Amino acid sequence: MLKMMRIRLIFLIIASFASCTPKEAPTEERKILVYCDEAIYNLLLPCVKHYDSTGSVVKVTFRKTTAWDAMAKLLARETDAIIIARDYTFYEDSLMKAFGVFPHTRLTLAYDALVFYVAKDSPLDTLTHEQIKNYLTDKNYSLKRRYKQLPSEPIIAVNSPMSSELVNLNYLVLRGGKIERPVKIFQTHDSVKNYVKANPYAIGIGYLSHLFAEPELRALPVSFVDSTGKYVFPHNVNQPNILRELYPYIVKHYIYVLDKLNDNAMTFARYLYNPGFAQKFFFEHGIVPSNAEFRLIEEE
Repeated sequence: MLKMMRIRLIFLIIASFASCTPKEAPTEERKILVYCDEAIYNLLLPCVKHYDSTGSVVKVTFRKTTAWDAMAKLLARETDAIIIARDYTFYEDSLMKAFGVFPHTRLTLAYDALVFYVAKDSPLDTLTHEQIKNYLTDKNYSLKRRYKQLPSEPIIAVNSPMSSELVNLNYLVLRGGKIERPVKIFQTHDSVKNYVKANPYAIGIGYLSHLFAEPELRALPVSFVDSTGKYVFPHNVNQPNILRELYPYIVKHYIYVLDKLNDNAMTFARYLYNPGFAQKFFFEHGIVPSNAEFRLIEEE
């Protein structure tokens, strides 16, 4: 049985929202181009709109694309900044070394979680790390044999091969293994959610932030062995357990800036990173802002 514990999370520091409007009208228009990972575009868009509403002299053109395309544009110097939910891949690291490109200035905006989620009425309640990895890498491995309530083997629904979700799946879950099981591939994370809602025996792969205000979907708790060799029983996937590292697949949302000497791009990056609207918004939408203080209070 899944052990339950009530933890109250208090967001302690929220800065007042100071307007970015200068004392004098700007003499020239300042613009930046920012590409955003499709998987977190909906999460970031309200923050960008709020930034625009403050009257900042820096105007942001905010565009949605895949995580791979966003990184390609950054490496090609075709954008001022990108916001994606993953680190550099091995391929990108190698490419940067070959062309003498140094790692870009980046800020961690928030902590999310790569989750395996199901429809509210799914018979599945928990999984283990080993079960997930074995199911994906061995087409003969059976979850139905272990979970008798399943009428058939679950279908795995994933976002595009160009998505950050698949990069994080490879890095955090497969750890060098190769997907051998047929999976159902979509082009947006919303399409994955819609499929899982309509198929109670499917398992979707996405982010905890995707499930905010989605009562028809729930993330599966996952048990695992941590880096010290300690077994961690399955915990609910939520902010307190991300903070306590009681979930194995924690994901960071980054803003990468092409040139740290570009004051316009850095002004926007600091707006998202510093305590204020964006950090509060991330907290209120179910993930962990990177630049805040918390108090975890265990309740009886």
